[in-house]
Amino acid sequence: MRRWLRLTALAGALITVAAAGTPAASAANTVGNPVLQDCNSHGAITQNFTLAELRHALAIMPASYKQYGNCPDAINAAILRVKAGKTSAPDSSSGGSFLPTPVIIILVVLLLAAVTFGPLAVRRRSAGSGQGPDGGDPPSSTGPPSAAG
Repeated sequence: MRRWLRLTALAGALITVAAAGTPAASAANTVGNPVLQDCNSHGAITQNFTLAELRHALAIMPASYKQYGNCPDAINAAILRVKAGKTSAPDSSSGGSFLPTPVIIILVVLLLAAVTFGPLAVRRRSAGSGQGPDGGDPPSSTGPPSAAG
């Protein structure tokens, strides 16, 4: 039994070390890259970079950034802007929200849920206030006489 516990603990430790090492290895490539740092911290390219810097960042970008983030799209858009003779950072005059898009979506869903289920909860509470203990009709005073008489 003890041997089984040791093997389980060892396997858990190895899995933890392997899982902890994977993001560190992929993040090590981005530590010195200012393009990826800018994209990760702001969700977009906010500074001016050369075409070579942008292409290099796209080439060394970890797979997790490509799969789960919007940095590839932001860097490709910056590459197109540089090729068109503009700066890599987008114009600051464009309107935008101070909240990221996923936060806005979550807030809208919560608001819709509150609008939908709020009145239902109020209706249940107001309808349930006059009911008896069993959830049926309120107790009547014309019921059968009690045995305590």
